[in-house]
Amino acid sequence: MKTPAALHQSLGLPLLHAACLLPLLTGSARASIAYGSINNFDTVNDTGSECHGFEIEDCRSTDVSHTYNYNHYGTPKISQDDTIVGHPKCVIRWESRKNPDGSWASYTAIPSGPISPTNGHQFTDPNVNFGGEHFGVGYRLAVGAIRYNWLVDDGSGNLIRGGAVQVSTPSFTYYPPIPPAIGIPAVPAQVQAVIEPPEPPEVPEVPGLEFGPAVWVKEIRTTTHNSEKVELRDLISDDPNDPDDVNWRNGEPDEVEVEWQILQREFSKPDGGNNGRLVAAPENLDNGDEVVTRRYEFYEYLGPIDENGEAKASSVGPDDIHGEGIKTINGEEVDLSTVIVVGEYKGAQMAAVDVEGGLGLIDHVSEGEIDVPYTDRRLVVEGSLPFMATIEGALPVGMEFDTLTGILSGTPEGSGEFPFVVTAGDGASPPVKKNYVLMIAEAGAALPPSYVVDTMPQPAEAGSTSGSGSFAPAGEVTVLATPAPGYRFVNWTDNGEVVGTRGSLTFTMGDVNRSLTAHFVIADVPTPLTITPATTPGVAFSMEWSMLPTGWVLEESPDMSPGSWIDSTRPDAPHDGLHHVEMPSPAPAQRFFRLKKP
Repeated sequence: MKTPAALHQSLGLPLLHAACLLPLLTGSARASIAYGSINNFDTVNDTGSECHGFEIEDCRSTDVSHTYNYNHYGTPKISQDDTIVGHPKCVIRWESRKNPDGSWASYTAIPSGPISPTNGHQFTDPNVNFGGEHFGVGYRLAVGAIRYNWLVDDGSGNLIRGGAVQVSTPSFTYYPPIPPAIGIPAVPAQVQAVIEPPEPPEVPEVPGLEFGPAVWVKEIRTTTHNSEKVELRDLISDDPNDPDDVNWRNGEPDEVEVEWQILQREFSKPDGGNNGRLVAAPENLDNGDEVVTRRYEFYEYLGPIDENGEAKASSVGPDDIHGEGIKTINGEEVDLSTVIVVGEYKGAQMAAVDVEGGLGLIDHVSEGEIDVPYTDRRLVVEGSLPFMATIEGALPVGMEFDTLTGILSGTPEGSGEFPFVVTAGDGASPPVKKNYVLMIAEAGAALPPSYVVDTMPQPAEAGSTSGSGSFAPAGEVTVLATPAPGYRFVNWTDNGEVVGTRGSLTFTMGDVNRSLTAHFVIADVPTPLTITPATTPGVAFSMEWSMLPTGWVLEESPDMSPGSWIDSTRPDAPHDGLHHVEMPSPAPAQRFFRLKKP
């Protein structure tokens, strides 16, 4: 079982909160580990203005794993502020670049009307700009409540915060399995999710109120789980018109666990008060390796609020709009069944936790500026074991990549485009390999509108790819896949969709990043099997063949007749990337050898 630091994690629960969770077993002591998760969220632009970016605040830059880079704004910038002792602050900022005339190159439109949760799949389509956007972040370690803000133009061409976003992120606590004891059955591993309201603004919106903003939440979970791995880009809303789409459910049926719940922070209570957190029921991991996925939908609260700022509608009627019951609010009796308490859909959070997550690499690196310190960025997402990474290519002078931690850092002393390749392996998970492009701007200069194409081979040892880079919209891009000896190319895919079946792929750059994977398989024809007469006493001859691709098996037969071929059990003494098998002297008068495809 991995440690907390070994898992994809995202906007999650601080370690100190683990003890506050409801006990899962009465009278049983069970240690818990506070895990984060990978999280993607749809969010509606409710600022009343066109937006030109989005910002997430409160974390550590080196604890950020994956980010969702396939919206209108591409790869976010990440900065770190450690000026407040004990409270490091990281800002993840998606923002539009500017056109040569100074106008914004990208934007999120003002919705023309209410957006339905069933239209959530459109948030991930950059060709649709209907008033919402899709963002996502993963974390290695659990973190606390987060601030989310849209970015708008201040009227002078600068981006400022345009309003807080009431979309919360769950955290997960893992409870290891308990073996059976006399008279006590075994208890499987469990995962429990918790969400809290977003961190309140540093300056309260209404001074003197005892409660923060209120929002309605629907909590949805899958009824069963499987061990299929979930990528950050998989955590998207369902497309009701596509029965085969990949989405947050991970192929499992879902149900509403909590229909309507108020989420609102009471400032004077350390735990947020009665509605300060929503604790889900624990979910069993019967096999120990299941991936747990959840969805939270957020709706505007329109119900009555008392003089302290507390939301007074606690339930919703059968029409999903009006409240229920009669309450005395601010000295007056109110029939909530006559009051609209549920407003517009504000967004949804899709989350996954994988306690057996494997080794991985992030999708893209953020841009930098010459002579400006580059915020430390972890490129390798470790699995359950220590890893070793390598880098090919030249980084800017002043920057370095730590092959033990997987962190890119330094202060670039040169500008331009710097391509490099990172490969990582831990001896357990399959090795991973990816091409990156680091863009460094001139001092005080902004990079022009462009999007990144990155490529990677799959499996990592099966070949190489080229053509990664930063390209202007409408520019022509050509990527090339070259198989290693013993492999053959199959196809190119983009987020699981086949986009080319030739090793050379040419396309026109759109207005979104593209991550392309070149898939290879073992060739039908093995690498040559070389037989060499030996000069060593007691050895008749030796046989050698490449150790790559792995899996080819040496077979032998006395006469090549059907059914006579068997796996050779002769000792193998590999060297210099070659298998080496010797035939003792005197050799049989007749013996045949061949390689069998794995």
